[in-house]
Amino acid sequence: MNFLGHSLISLEIDENINKETLYGNFTGDFYKGLIERIKISENLKEGIILHRIIDKTSDRKENLLNELLVEKFGIFKGIVSDMYIDHFLSKNFYNLFNKNIDNIERKILNKVEENKNIFPKDFERTFNWLNDKNVMVNYKDIDFLERAFQGLAKNIRRGEILNSAVAELKKNYNLFEEKSIKEFFYVKNESIKVFLKKIF
Repeated sequence: MNFLGHSLISLEIDENINKETLYGNFTGDFYKGLIERIKISENLKEGIILHRIIDKTSDRKENLLNELLVEKFGIFKGIVSDMYIDHFLSKNFYNLFNKNIDNIERKILNKVEENKNIFPKDFERTFNWLNDKNVMVNYKDIDFLERAFQGLAKNIRRGEILNSAVAELKKNYNLFEEKSIKEFFYVKNESIKVFLKKIF
C-alpha cells in the first residue's frame, strides 16, 4: 500500500494503543536490512515492523486486485495496486472515515516531520514532494495520479508499462474501486492483528 494507506493503519494503532508507529511505517521503504541493525529508537522501529507486515499482507497471492492486474503489469502489479488503493481512499475519504482528508494529511505530515533530524538518505526529497504537492489529497484526481505513474515509469528500470496504469484503471473503474476499498480494509485488519501479536 502507498503512503495514505500505510498512514491510516498507523493512525488507528497509535490513537488506540498509544504507540508511535507512524514515522517508521511512513518511511519504511527507506530503511533496508535487519530491523535490529537499524539505528533508530525502539519505539520508532515498531513502525518499520508494521510497514513490513502491511507489505507482506498486501503482497499475498490472493490480493483482491491481482487477478485484474497480473497479466498486464506482471512484477509491477503491486505498485499499481498500491496507487489505485490510495486513489480510491483519497477519493472516498469522507464517506469511508467521516473525516476531512486535508486535516488528516496535515496531521500525518506534521507528525512525520517531527523526526526530520533522523530522515533516512533520499527520504527528504520524497517528503518535500509529498508535502509541497499535497500528494495524499491530490491522489483522488485522476490526472494527478497519471502524472505520479509517469514519474515512477521514468524512475523505475523497465517501468514504462506504468504509463498505461490510468488507462487500465478507466476501463474497469467501478470494479477497481470496489476491490481496492475491500483490499485496504482486509490488509488493515490483518496487519493490525499480526502487529499486535508480534509486539505484545
